[in-house]
Amino acid sequence: MDLVHAANILHFAHMLTSRTLATLAFGAITAAASAQPLTVTYAGNSGREAFYALHRLGDGTFLVGGAAEDLDWIDADVPRTAWSSAGITNSGGPVRIAFILRLSADLQTPLEVAYLPSGVAHDIRFIKSTSLPNAPGGDLFISGNTSGGYFLGKLNSDWISGTPTGFDNVQTFDASGYVKENHPWDVGSDGKVVHVTGETHGYDWSAMYRLDANGEREVVEHWRVHWMSAGGEWYGTPSSTYSDAANPLSHSGVVFKRGGRCDLRSWNTTDFTLIQADGNGGTKQGKWPLDFMFNAPCDPNNSPTSNGPGYTGYNPAATPIYGASIVTIDRRDNSIYLGMNMKTTLPGGEPDFEPAVIKFNADGSLAWWSRLYHEIQPGGALVNSSPDQYIDGIAVDYSQPLANADIVVNARCHGNNVENLWEGNTIAATPGASGFQNTFTGTNGNIHISWLGKLACADGTLKRSTYVAEYVEGNTNFGAPLAEPNLANWPNPNTGWPDVNTTRLARAAVRTTADGSVCVAGVGRRTMTTANAWQQMPLPSSGLTGTWSQFVRVYAPDLSAPKYSSLVVGEWNTANGSGGDNTDIYALWKTADGIVAVGRQRENNSTPGTPQGNTIPVTNVPSWGQAAPQNESAVLLHFTATNLADPDDGPDVSTALNDIDGPAPLALFPNPAQGFVQLALEDASGRLLLIDATGRTVMDRTVRSSGYWHTIPLEGLASGLHAIHFIPDAGTPRTALLMIAPR
Repeated sequence: MDLVHAANILHFAHMLTSRTLATLAFGAITAAASAQPLTVTYAGNSGREAFYALHRLGDGTFLVGGAAEDLDWIDADVPRTAWSSAGITNSGGPVRIAFILRLSADLQTPLEVAYLPSGVAHDIRFIKSTSLPNAPGGDLFISGNTSGGYFLGKLNSDWISGTPTGFDNVQTFDASGYVKENHPWDVGSDGKVVHVTGETHGYDWSAMYRLDANGEREVVEHWRVHWMSAGGEWYGTPSSTYSDAANPLSHSGVVFKRGGRCDLRSWNTTDFTLIQADGNGGTKQGKWPLDFMFNAPCDPNNSPTSNGPGYTGYNPAATPIYGASIVTIDRRDNSIYLGMNMKTTLPGGEPDFEPAVIKFNADGSLAWWSRLYHEIQPGGALVNSSPDQYIDGIAVDYSQPLANADIVVNARCHGNNVENLWEGNTIAATPGASGFQNTFTGTNGNIHISWLGKLACADGTLKRSTYVAEYVEGNTNFGAPLAEPNLANWPNPNTGWPDVNTTRLARAAVRTTADGSVCVAGVGRRTMTTANAWQQMPLPSSGLTGTWSQFVRVYAPDLSAPKYSSLVVGEWNTANGSGGDNTDIYALWKTADGIVAVGRQRENNSTPGTPQGNTIPVTNVPSWGQAAPQNESAVLLHFTATNLADPDDGPDVSTALNDIDGPAPLALFPNPAQGFVQLALEDASGRLLLIDATGRTVMDRTVRSSGYWHTIPLEGLASGLHAIHFIPDAGTPRTALLMIAPR
């Protein structure tokens, strides 16, 4: 448990930043942060490589998951661990190595790599923990794509206490459509996984189940569909009222299939005709989110019905399977958020897709649901929302106590009409609110654009929202420039009536920060960038041509403006736009001084084996990285900006100060120190961590001592209090506090 002790001492240093430090024996202490450098790099060799997953551990190191044709681009001295393929079923697709690379906190040093042998799985797509973001400890779970779906497994160690050598449990699930694209699963603080399997908008099967800590499907008290051990189904709630001891219940689920089980529908007239608030000043009918497209309640035990139209004129579509797309768990109370949509037909017979965000309590009982638009407007009019609408992401905002907390929803609409996803300046709960982009503008209709909204965890009330829709190339119908200097004179999207173009945010990738800011990645055409961006888009008024491009963006907590927005794209020809439109960003993580993201530059389909488009601008390329792509190439970036700095986005260790125990003291000289410090290592070798007072790991290196004292240079490190922790290859970890004195 050596690095756990490092986490404890890190917490000690972090706690000092909120206390008066001037009384310590060696005088006043500053807590100046030592910012990591801006880094933009490729990774890989002439094979195909991509980074898809990103997770930061409690000691500040990063796990990067992805796929590669080989691992020869990782130095042979980096320790490697091969995992067993047992439990993973894969019969085709690209022959790749699915891997997780562990990087030092400054992203400059590969520490170790674990992988599945070539062909076992297509990739590592998601990495999640039972702990809160940036907290220490917690079990780790991963998922990756296979030929027929995705695998999902619990690792047998957390990398803090030791390198995982494989899985405690792992299994493969059938998946297609949204389920395969998004891997809708999450894990709670109790180690229980909620996941979706099956298809979307088809004819076969789709359902959501919960796995216990051993990876076995379990009974959920207030879900309403249950399977019996000896076969058969039972419909009812709570499950504790089931009484057949000879054939006990085996497990429960939420079934995304019309007919028979009547799931997500009201089972009696009282619930079916219930009028309740819609979360934004209007109302809606039905206790359950699928009631709107049926003409009566559904009793699963008595001739279930599935006929429309519903009260606003919608009918169910021919395909009986719905579209479950996102599962997110709040690890404070293990409540479950589900994002989905239903294929329907409008009163005139035209096809349509209608969304729902649903909250279940940890016991499976329904807490609330939201349509994200009005079905009954505040004035009482019944309306349809003809644009197709989808749920692409849900993230918990942990910046506020649970009672006042929000979730962030990333939705998307295909087209526009009078009633669409809620506008940023017509929010009943927040009079006077204004999102950065309040509404859909212009005349383009056949496009997909994204939307972000903050909904109260307690009841689904809308708090804030903004559209995310970048401009059309060659647009002229702009309003006045934005006044905020960091917004770099870009036209205000809430003035004029500019045409917007397809803008899609990365699926299942929205993240929140310690202060409630919202981090997203996406793709747009004439994408707005901020003055502090690494890579900027020329203003529409510049006369230069833009390009389709990926972007990384951080919105203020109230969604009123971007704090940071940078492109990640090949440096295109600004005369004709060629050379861009060649990157993908898949995952993000907010740090104490910026934001880390991972993705890839795509392969050129016309000339296999070569990269598509031009090279993105790189900087501070680490020794394990590459300055240019060679094929499909992985991309890693760490953008930094002054207005993104927040020490609370660094590792956060919740262990109490009086719980610090275990490590032996480490002798230092001098202390305070300038330029260098000597450690009493006594012919030892091992790993050294230096952690500043904000909780950031500023040094992570392997040291080997051939004498009693070993010298560590301190050049380039900020003055202030640091925790220093030495983990020997053999023996007891040792820890001390080091004061780096001002020069």
